[in-house]
Order: sequence, then structure tokens, then C-alpha cells
Amino acid sequence: VARNWPVEHFSALARRIASDWGAYILVNSGPREREFAREIVARAGNRRVVSLAEIEELPVGLTKAVIRRSCLLVTTDSGPRFFGIAFGKPVVTLFGPTSPKATLCHYEQETTLSLSLDCQPCMQGECPLRHHRCMRDLSVEQVVAAVARQMKLETAA
Repeated sequence: VARNWPVEHFSALARRIASDWGAYILVNSGPREREFAREIVARAGNRRVVSLAEIEELPVGLTKAVIRRSCLLVTTDSGPRFFGIAFGKPVVTLFGPTSPKATLCHYEQETTLSLSLDCQPCMQGECPLRHHRCMRDLSVEQVVAAVARQMKLETAA
């Protein structure tokens, strides 16, 4: 839970990437994040934003396959991050309660984003201060800018 970026942020990011650059967005999720994925797609409100949440079984091989075919991966500090790196994809990783230094990959195509708050990294499953600012305050604009840099795209003003 603590590693999750807010659903409204993910949906705004997906909407921006789809509308500004005409990209298709596949919201990937594990079995426990299906509702999260569905809500991102619904809130994005763009036919270019889809998910695999309706597939009855979501094997890890499917996650690997879609990441391998992707142009870019935006992820939290979780397993799919390492699939993106292994497949040589540009990766933007969002860090909240975990530390980018603890899992440093020395991968040139990865951009790590962290607010470096005084309470970070707490390494907790739930925010002990109950504000979750480490993820909530990581803005969509910051992530859009990182995506643009990774993909060498112009951002809309």
C-alpha cells in the first residue's frame, strides 16, 4: 500500500501521455491490484488507456511479455521495475517509503524519482505518520517531465 502512487495521479499521467503524445497506455497490475488498474483506466477517460485487469489469470509471464514490448515503463519500486531493466527499456521508477540507494541498479536508462523528505525512507508497509506525502506529493508534472526526458519528447506547456 505504501509504495502505491495515488490512482488519481496514475490516471492523470496516463491521460497526459495518451493525449499529448498519442501513445497507448497499458496499465499493468497483479491480481491484488485489479481494482486499482480498473480505476486508473476509468479515471483516465481515454480509449488509448487500457488494462488487463479483466483477464482471469494474470501470470507473471504476461507481465514480462507486455513490458518487453513496451517503449517505456513507469513503475513504483516493485518487481516490474526489474523486468523493464532486464529488457533494456527506459524506466521511470517512483520511490516513496523505499530508498533508491538500497536497490540502485546503475542502469543508464532509469530515472528514479523521490522527494527525499525527512521521513524517507521509512521502509514501512503503511505510512507511520499517516500522511503518505512521499507518494502523494510526487506530482504528475514531475513524472511527465521524467517520461518526456526518457522518450526525448516535448512537453505541452
